[in-house]
Amino acid sequence: MKEKYRKPQVSTVGLVAHYKLWAGLTTAGEVFDYTLNGNTGVVFGAFPAYPGFSFNASDDEIVCGSDSSIDDIFIAGNGGTVSIWLKVTGKGENNFGRAIGKEKWLLRTTDSVENLAFSHAFTGDDGIWSFDIGTAIWQHIAILYVADRSIIDPTVLVNGIVVAVSEDQTPGSEDETSDAADSLIIGDNAASDRAWRGSIGEVLLFDRRKSVAEAKSIFELTRWRYKI
Repeated sequence: MKEKYRKPQVSTVGLVAHYKLWAGLTTAGEVFDYTLNGNTGVVFGAFPAYPGFSFNASDDEIVCGSDSSIDDIFIAGNGGTVSIWLKVTGKGENNFGRAIGKEKWLLRTTDSVENLAFSHAFTGDDGIWSFDIGTAIWQHIAILYVADRSIIDPTVLVNGIVVAVSEDQTPGSEDETSDAADSLIIGDNAASDRAWRGSIGEVLLFDRRKSVAEAKSIFELTRWRYKI
């Protein structure tokens, strides 16, 4: 391959799931996990709309199972990272559309389409944090988090820039809650009543808390596809 056609690739260190949703369906009704961990996503309702999938806030979802490779990514000592490209065009089903999650952790809309919330379950109150984003265009969100009250707040980058995070609810105790029994779902929740309104593009999950520089690099290496 000629050098001018080569593109640097995102580091795969700690990568446990990778969904190139810009590639569309890999087989009928499914999207592939490019880590080869076998976390195939089964698609319901959502449909390919390059450079991602479109979700219409009515039970659209991609269910990716609960293999051990994607269990408790934030609880391990090194924490975890979620990288996701998304576009918000409304609050979503029942006004709290979910972009991605495993019930014990999730990323969703709030009362405003210009604000998202990330939460993680603890014994007692869940930890809930919110941050501002733009609307109508593609956004890259990177959440760097360790489920440990001595650290408490996640670091969040929007389009490669660290943004202010509001702690809306402090974790209730030292005991984080395992998500091993939950399926990873893109674009909805397990009850199928929080469907996303908008689009979701490339998704990467890591079982380590990336540095800010590493998270920024993911944005820089993938932004060309989203014209950002």
